[in-house]
Amino acid sequence: MSVEKFTDAEKCLIYGDTYSNVYNEIIVSEDITSNEMKNVLKGNYVEVLENDLFLDLYNEFEHLNKSNFSSNIVKHISDFLHLNPLKNNTIFTFGVACYQLFLQANWTGPLVSKLDLKSWGPSTAVIESLVNDLDCVSRKVLYPELLVFSYAVFSNDQINIFTRFWWQIRMLSTLQSLLNELSNDIKNMFELAFKKMENTVLETDEEALFRIEQCKIYLSHYGNITKATNCLNTAMNLLGLEHSLVGAMGKRTKFQVKELAQLTLNVNSHKEENNTNLLTSHECCDLPKDCVLDDENRLPDIKFSNESAGKFPKLNSLQQAAILNTLVMEQKCRPKDDLQFEELQPYIRCLVSQQSVWSIHVSTLLQRSLLERDSRRSVERAMQQIECLVSSLEVTSPLNVDRLYLFHCSFVSPSWQLKAYLGNIMLSIGAIQSALDWFLALDMWEECVACYNTQGHRHKAAEILKNELKSSNLTVAKHILILCLLGDATDDISLYEEAWKISDYRSSRAQKHLAFYYYTRKEYKESIDHFKNSLKINSLQETLWFRLGFACMVEERWSEAAEAYRRYCDIENDCFEAWNNLAKCYIKNGQKSRAYYALKEAVKCNYESWMVWDNLMVVSVDCGCFEEAIKCYHRLLDLKSKHIDLEVLRILVQAVRNNVKDENDRPASEHRKCLLQLFGRLTSQVQNDGEIWKLYAHLEEAVPKPTKETADKVLHHLQCAHRFTTQGNKWTQEKNSCLFVSRLSLELAEAYISCSNKTENHDQKKRFLSSAKIMLVSVVSQIEKEKDLMESADIREEFEKLKNNLNEIKLQLSAEV
Repeated sequence: MSVEKFTDAEKCLIYGDTYSNVYNEIIVSEDITSNEMKNVLKGNYVEVLENDLFLDLYNEFEHLNKSNFSSNIVKHISDFLHLNPLKNNTIFTFGVACYQLFLQANWTGPLVSKLDLKSWGPSTAVIESLVNDLDCVSRKVLYPELLVFSYAVFSNDQINIFTRFWWQIRMLSTLQSLLNELSNDIKNMFELAFKKMENTVLETDEEALFRIEQCKIYLSHYGNITKATNCLNTAMNLLGLEHSLVGAMGKRTKFQVKELAQLTLNVNSHKEENNTNLLTSHECCDLPKDCVLDDENRLPDIKFSNESAGKFPKLNSLQQAAILNTLVMEQKCRPKDDLQFEELQPYIRCLVSQQSVWSIHVSTLLQRSLLERDSRRSVERAMQQIECLVSSLEVTSPLNVDRLYLFHCSFVSPSWQLKAYLGNIMLSIGAIQSALDWFLALDMWEECVACYNTQGHRHKAAEILKNELKSSNLTVAKHILILCLLGDATDDISLYEEAWKISDYRSSRAQKHLAFYYYTRKEYKESIDHFKNSLKINSLQETLWFRLGFACMVEERWSEAAEAYRRYCDIENDCFEAWNNLAKCYIKNGQKSRAYYALKEAVKCNYESWMVWDNLMVVSVDCGCFEEAIKCYHRLLDLKSKHIDLEVLRILVQAVRNNVKDENDRPASEHRKCLLQLFGRLTSQVQNDGEIWKLYAHLEEAVPKPTKETADKVLHHLQCAHRFTTQGNKWTQEKNSCLFVSRLSLELAEAYISCSNKTENHDQKKRFLSSAKIMLVSVVSQIEKEKDLMESADIREEFEKLKNNLNEIKLQLSAEV
């Protein structure tokens, strides 16, 4: 494990805090750092990029071979450093300056001025050439060459600056956020960089910062809640931060008289303040305005009876970042409903009250707006707030370094995405034309096509896409995208094939659209190969794995379907439908034990779906997991009140009676007590099912040495079974029900005789035998009336048994007299 530690200059670059004592010492120092480093720390990125050495390297990049461009630019920097090893720190500083300026231009503002750099090619082709997935980047990206230069620097092994891997992770996150689809290339580079960081010794605050940034990456790009939770919990422990949702009495409407319990956030920090800490003293002024909710009924904020319930402690910057990531994680792992909105509000109120870190404040206001846009009462505030955030990017205050502080722990959206959110809100409230205008201005062609389709103007969507094909700065990735969208608008399959050909047969998008062309027409067999081709190029398309699984299920290609759903569950492990379908595929393949574990995962994802519990119960029985099957039946009764599955109950009772071994090689008799509890609960809810009472009696009887108490319980349950089965005399109208009653009557007669034999009281013996006689006489007489039934050999055989049993009981009664 590496034991190197960051220098003070590296720390200040990573933290980005301009308020610490360490930062001030570096700035005033004469010999510790170069002027380029000081300018980067101050945020004077443009001045750094006016360096002649940078300009020479930058201009040389333009002439490099665009084939395998990402490798060529890295090699070019390596060759330069091999000849000029003393320029290591300078080149790294250029990379940081380029990257920070790129973020300022596209994410945080203020607007970049006085930057005069020559473009290397049309539109965003330079960024698209960094990955092999042929994915499209928004044309609204400013200065894409800056990101490319930072990619060349941070991906270069010749640069032995210790924080390079950390900067590479940040850069890769930014690059991924520019692409429409997840990239295999970027994911692989993430994993390598994470491994390098795992082998690094970090101080407490350094590790807390890194874990929060790692959590943000898992949440933003991959939706991996498990890994994100682990990272966030580590950071919380390092920061000494604890939080929980608690209730407090208060009012939330203007005319509310009675106070009700309201949710608030209880935050505790166990970490003492350290004046030398780089992350405790940051205070940013001129934050974007928090738009107040203007509603005729709701208060702008909850009015708590105890004012302290609505107040939050002052948190340091990293603690705020941890709470923000908790907010986003809670949003992603909970179902989208009114309860989710209520549970997230306390986190938002806590963060908005801090008013200290620009990126966290903006992220919080944006998250609140995205939550409120679906509510009629708050959609107007959501629009106003996003408009305010858009306009805040254009003002000069606060400084760029203040805006970039903890940017990588936050969820600030790029400027064009903020405008897209406004378009989506307009679309949701029915202002389709206004939304269309926004999307056209942003070159968001997929959203434009959706708007035209909503208006019933598919021909206009085709027209605008055809015009875009004539654009002079059309990149290969953009060309493929427009062709595919035009194919969607015109149902012309040849356009997808043309896109596939243009891509040199390596576009996952072209194959995806071809697959969906067939899939939407229910031509599943034809869609399967195209799904596979697309996934072979980019295996991170979770939706395609799900659709491929379904298509294979329809075609009864169970092994392929199982593989598809398994791959989907690796990426998105909280979808109960996928786990449920995976279990079905395993069952069809005869792999019941694997189906059992798949269904166990399914119920974790959706604890309220009775169908999944029913499937798990059935598979549990087949696998010999009797204890799990009993638990499932209890859960089904919780969800449905009444649930009857006689087949499962028969198997469970039979297993106990025969004392078969369960999946853990335990005798099934050990589960008898739990199964009796289940039958007790079931018969209290479903009282009129004769077969359930009969099975209940068999279960009571399944003991090595029956006692008088056991015999009494068996008799009671069989009496109930007989009474409910013979109600209404409809049982004589059908052969199977007649056979069931006949056999049940024989069992009941034997139970009467058993109780008679176990009692010493002469009168009780006669009562038991007399009851058996009356019951049998009634059954025999009713069967005799049905001449059609008596023609059946099975019925005649059971009838003879009943008559013989009746005669024996009559003899016993006469002997007792």
